[in-house]
Amino acid sequence: MSQTDKQLADTLIKKVLDNEGLFTVVSGLKPMSSVTELYLKITTADTLRRGDRRITDTTSEDLKKLKRYQQIVNSLNFGDLKFMISPYRITQKDSRPIQITVNRRSLVDSLLKAEQSFFGQFGFVPGTSPEILVNTTEYEHKYNRFRAYGYLFGYPEHAVDFFTVASISNDKTGVFVKRDFFQIPVFSAIRGHFVYAVPQGYKPDEVDSTILNRAKFYLLQYEKVRKKFQRADGSVEYYKLLKKLIKNAA
Repeated sequence: MSQTDKQLADTLIKKVLDNEGLFTVVSGLKPMSSVTELYLKITTADTLRRGDRRITDTTSEDLKKLKRYQQIVNSLNFGDLKFMISPYRITQKDSRPIQITVNRRSLVDSLLKAEQSFFGQFGFVPGTSPEILVNTTEYEHKYNRFRAYGYLFGYPEHAVDFFTVASISNDKTGVFVKRDFFQIPVFSAIRGHFVYAVPQGYKPDEVDSTILNRAKFYLLQYEKVRKKFQRADGSVEYYKLLKKLIKNAA
């Protein structure tokens, strides 16, 4: 990679490690984590058009940007750990959101085994390619999509059930189901990253406490290791840090 591409790759790794992606890299908490999103003008504002051959401007800067990110993401594979790009089904006028995620293949396989009665209906079994799993899920019915993503992002069963059932209720009644949020800290922030919805007034149970305590343990370990890769100017050698974390987790 060029020096500028290496800098961009380092930025993506930073977004992983300083946020919820840490719990995909070093623990069994999250089979998959979001890294970042791109909003690219590569589609059409007319959502009724179907089957047209020419939609995207092949000389556009946004398409060039996507190609660059795809090349970088393809280079960021570390054995069990895999980065990937997933286009969202929805569009916003002439823009399509593109999600970059990181996943741990072994955790995804364990999830597919544990939740085989759900994922099996789509033809997913342990060993299914994460790209096939995620991009098929993205185009599924929204309730199945919510449940699948909930499992992939490491939310407990009760949270996945609540969000899915609440969404069904919202659609049937038009009344928003009130909720609270269970927050799990990451390096960059205490709130707003690794978070899931729970019923309003919900009291955390043993499952929630276990997730929170495990996350805090791994976060503390990360803070210690991270300091060893911090330069004098305060910047961090994130690529080397990631390699070290992967080695320690092996």
